[in-house]
Amino acid sequence: MTRKPSSSQSSAWGLFDALQLALVIAALALDAAMLTAMLTRIAEFGYSPNKIAALGLNLILLVHLLRAAWLTVGFLRGRLPFAELERWQTRYLPVYGAWATVVVVVFPPVFGFI
Repeated sequence: MTRKPSSSQSSAWGLFDALQLALVIAALALDAAMLTAMLTRIAEFGYSPNKIAALGLNLILLVHLLRAAWLTVGFLRGRLPFAELERWQTRYLPVYGAWATVVVVVFPPVFGFI
């Protein structure tokens, strides 16, 4: 999200914007494959703190990527300003921090690390 269009080009997009959408879709496919593998391992071998932490992070990433893809498509179609996508990206960052806090604060007593 490094591109900052000028006010006169707020709905104009270029090759790198389309490439960004392709990369987000590729990341979604990889995240879906990872989630499938993680859920299969948990079902087969049981859960562990590491598996639960990684599963939660991948679910958070899935939501982030889905919304980013949706907003990017809206931008490419000229229906949304680029600022909407920037706003989503920056406002979602605390969700990652919240999950990290849960892993650091809640996981130790729940899984008996204390």
